[in-house]
Amino acid sequence: MMQFIKRISRLLDSRSTNSNDNLAPTDISRALASLLYEAARVDADVTNKDLEIAAESLRHLIRISKAEADQLLIEASQPQNRPTAYHPLAKIINEQFSYGQKCALIKAMWSVAHSDNYVDPNEDHIIRKISDLLYVAHRDFIHEKINARESGVLKSTTPTDPTE
Repeated sequence: MMQFIKRISRLLDSRSTNSNDNLAPTDISRALASLLYEAARVDADVTNKDLEIAAESLRHLIRISKAEADQLLIEASQPQNRPTAYHPLAKIINEQFSYGQKCALIKAMWSVAHSDNYVDPNEDHIIRKISDLLYVAHRDFIHEKINARESGVLKSTTPTDPTE
């Protein structure tokens, strides 16, 4: 029985280290681009504004050029590069980002969600899920949601009064 367990363990270890699964990003920039693109995609309406905010967020999170950010988002948008699970992405981010950087990512995801002045329930769900995987406290999750909604880049999610 013990030998059987060892063989299964070796098999699983070899499958995880020899995996050709190109859906799992190999670095932080791809992980971030994937999550930001998922925040844009999940409401089934990826807009130019979504992508602009995602690219700008990438630029600030990892200090890259606009062209690099755009390229990462293009790669993340390809069906073969979309994640099948969020745990591998969260693992990369948890290993390389501080708590403050994780909060900044959550704010960036909220900014993408708020880009059309409406937060779809699917957007809320994915950001909540990622926040949990990154061990971001609920109070900070809510704080970043409010910050994203009230930031200068975004407008309020409440409809404007036409008499104003």
